[in-house]
Amino acid sequence: MATKIKLTADAYTVGLIYIKPLELNAITVMLDEKHESIPLRLEDDNEYTLGKIGNHNVALAGPPRGAQGKVAIADVVGRIRLTFKNIRVGLLVGIGGGAPHLPKHDVRLGDVVVGAPEVGPAVVQYDLGKQLPDGIEVTRTLNKPPALLLKVVDKVDNQYYMAEEGEEDLFVKHLQRFGKLRRMKDLYRSPPLPDRLFLANYNHEDGTQCSLHDQCYEVERPDRDPPGEIRIHYSTILSGDLVMKSGEKRDEISSKYNNALCFEMEAAGLMDVFPCLVIRGICDYSDSHKNKDWQEYAAATAAAYAREVILTMAERVVEELEHLRNG
Repeated sequence: MATKIKLTADAYTVGLIYIKPLELNAITVMLDEKHESIPLRLEDDNEYTLGKIGNHNVALAGPPRGAQGKVAIADVVGRIRLTFKNIRVGLLVGIGGGAPHLPKHDVRLGDVVVGAPEVGPAVVQYDLGKQLPDGIEVTRTLNKPPALLLKVVDKVDNQYYMAEEGEEDLFVKHLQRFGKLRRMKDLYRSPPLPDRLFLANYNHEDGTQCSLHDQCYEVERPDRDPPGEIRIHYSTILSGDLVMKSGEKRDEISSKYNNALCFEMEAAGLMDVFPCLVIRGICDYSDSHKNKDWQEYAAATAAAYAREVILTMAERVVEELEHLRNG
């Protein structure tokens, strides 16, 4: 990484939001430059990591260690523009729980789910609304991601699918950056563990290991070609205050929202305050077999996708944002 430089607050145009320290670590690896801190407005209680990806200066921000949920993240994003007046696009980058819908949506651990579906909302707060006899009727519509970022998503998606045989895709290319870091290279690589999806009605028994569960309870899925390939899925993101740890409840709620592929806890807290593109690396299957073994790798794949989005975003986007600010 290049020697630190110091810029003014007005030079920063992209906000990268994280929740967990392991997500901050993964995102920081994707920086081409790391910048010195700058003076902040008195009312701005955030702490920022500043740097550059490609041609764009970025500011990383997140809640205090241990804080999570939509209230914590809303507090963070509500202060960003106090100091960084030119930040108009943001990416929420981190981990989430998957909700596979086979065979069409074969989401696996380490895959990336992006809140940019062709049909339906980008983010749904599924636990807020009217309580009816058959469940909750969601009555609140959240803002969409910035249109500028949705255009970039289309371009990234096109590049991903146009990769030729033997050509490194975006994940292979960007994840190599971890190999230079002695304290992270092993922690953030794909775990040497089986990726097992169990039947929704098969609950984990306390004191047992998922690797030892009988194969008859496992969902059969075809091998990927090439093995371990990371895939991108575009879907509604389901955001709520509770950690989802039930396969049956996961499928029930997901089916109500266009077979949404991801659960998490923060996106609903920022879409109306600081509209973002939500990028989630899948670290578990939102069921009772949830564990932390895949969290670092999932954070790495999400950060790699976020890097590609920023690299793909043309400089003219920055100029357009500057025009909007001055106009």
